[in-house]
Amino acid sequence: MANYADYLAHFDYEVVYKTSKANANADYCSRVTPPTGSASAIRHISSATREEVDGFDDFDFFTIHQIQQLPVKSETIARETRKDLHLGRIIQLLETGQNLAQHGLKAPEVKYTLAANCLMFEHRVVVPPTLRHAILKDLHAAHLGIVKMKAMARSFVFWPGIDTDIENVAKSCTDCIRHAHVPPKFREHHWEYPKAPWERIHIDYAGPVADKMLLIIVDAYSKWLEVRPTTSTTATATITILDDLFTAYGVPVTVVSDNGRQFIADDFKSFLRNSGVKYHKLSAPYHPSTNGQAERYVQTVKDALYAMKTTKETLRSNLNEFLRQYRKAPHSVTMLPPARLFLGRDLRTRLDLTRPDDVQTRVTQKHQANMSSTFRILNVGQDVYFLSGNKNMDKWLPGVITARLGDLHYEIKHGDKTVKRHIDQIRIFAENIKETGVDQQRKTTPEEPILRRIRFHGQQRNSPAAAEPTLGTATPVLSPAQETARADATERDQVTPVAPRRSERTRRAPLRFTPVHNLFN
Repeated sequence: MANYADYLAHFDYEVVYKTSKANANADYCSRVTPPTGSASAIRHISSATREEVDGFDDFDFFTIHQIQQLPVKSETIARETRKDLHLGRIIQLLETGQNLAQHGLKAPEVKYTLAANCLMFEHRVVVPPTLRHAILKDLHAAHLGIVKMKAMARSFVFWPGIDTDIENVAKSCTDCIRHAHVPPKFREHHWEYPKAPWERIHIDYAGPVADKMLLIIVDAYSKWLEVRPTTSTTATATITILDDLFTAYGVPVTVVSDNGRQFIADDFKSFLRNSGVKYHKLSAPYHPSTNGQAERYVQTVKDALYAMKTTKETLRSNLNEFLRQYRKAPHSVTMLPPARLFLGRDLRTRLDLTRPDDVQTRVTQKHQANMSSTFRILNVGQDVYFLSGNKNMDKWLPGVITARLGDLHYEIKHGDKTVKRHIDQIRIFAENIKETGVDQQRKTTPEEPILRRIRFHGQQRNSPAAAEPTLGTATPVLSPAQETARADATERDQVTPVAPRRSERTRRAPLRFTPVHNLFN
C-alpha cells in the first residue's frame, strides 16, 4: 500500500480511502464522497441509536444516505412511522421476525423490510401519512411535470397510491395551470360521413389571390370542389354565389362555416333559412380545425395557384385547369374521383385521348360509317322547287342547285338571286327522279296523262292480256321520254316466272265424322 501511495504521490491526486460501509451507495449516487471515516459518516444519527451502528450493513448505510436527502430527517420518519397504527404494527412484526403474509398483509406491504428503524419497499423509504404532504411539496417545488415527479419519487420514497397523489398535486397547482401548454390535439373524431352528395357542404374564404378573394365550397360526401372568385366578401356577395350553386346542385341539408362576419350576419342566416337549409353550424372560436375540410382545401387551392404563377389575367384559366384535374383525380379518403361520386361519371379531359377505344365503340363507329344516309341527296345543276317563304309570291318557286353547303343544306339559284334552303324545303322535278325500284313518278299535266298498268288476279306479268289495252279503252299518246320509261318498265316486268314449290308427300282423304246411329240403320 505504501508503494502504491508513493506512486500516486508523483501525480496531483488526493488519495481518499473509503470503507465499504461508507461506499455502499456508490452506484446510485455516482460515488458521492461523504466525510472520511465511518464514524463521521453516521454522525447525524441520534445518540439513542449510536450503539446500533455497529450492527448496520451496507444497505442500512445506503438507506441513511437516501433519507438524508429528503426534506425531513430520518429520526422524524422513524418516529412518525412508529406512531402510525398500521405501519407501527408492521414494524413490530418485522422486529420479531414474523412473516407478514401470515398476518393478512398483501402486496405491496408484504414486501416491506426494516432498515435503520424505517420501513423500506425495495430501495425506497416508506413515508408515513403525516409526512407525505411535505414530500409532495418538495417534489413539486420546481413545478415539474407529472412524469418527472414520478421519476424522482421512484428513487426515494414510496407509499400506496403515490402516483395518484402526485397527479393530483400537479393538476391542482394554479401556477402550472395558468402557464400550461395546449393539450394534445384530438384527431380521432371526425364529422359524420354524409349519406348522399351535397348533403353537407363546408364553406370558407381564401386569399387574396391575384387581388381577388376565393370562396371555397367543398362537398363532404364526394369531396367535390367549387371555387368562385369575387372582389367582395360581404354577406350579399356570399349569398349571390351560394344562390347560384343551390340552383345548379340543390339546397344542402347542413352548411358549415367559421365565425366570419358575412357568415353570422342576419341576412345570411335568413337566406339559409328561406332556402331550406336545416342546420348552419359554426366552428368554435380560434379553432379552425372544426371546419377542417374547407380549411384544408383553402391551402390546397392557394398552393396550386401560386405554383402556377397566377395573375389577374390567368386566374380564371388556371383555376379551371386546377379544378378539371382535381375533380378527375382519385381522393385519398374515398379512393374515387370526386366527379364520379358527385356526377356519377368521370370527367373527360385531354388525357382520355391516350386511351384506346373499346371493341363496342369501334364496331359502332364502323357501322355508322358504313350506314347509308336516309336523307335525300341532290346534285349540282338539278332543277328543283324550293319553298319561297314570301306571302306575296307563290309557295313553291323553281330553281337550280348551284352548290351543296352541307349534308342537308343547298344553295339554289332563282333568276338572278341565290338562296339557301334545307332539304325539307326542297321538292324535286318529276323528270329528275331516278329509278329506285318503285314506280317512276311522272309530272302530271293535262296534255300528258299518266299511263297506268292494270293487272288482274291470276294474270301473268308477261301475258298478252296485261300488255294489250282493254277493249273500249283509248290508247294515250306518249311523249318520247314516256315511251322510253314504258319500254324500261316492260323489260323490267318480263321476268321468268318461278313455279311454286309443292310438297311430294302422299295425301290421304280426310276421315269425316259419321254419327253412331247411322251404323245400325
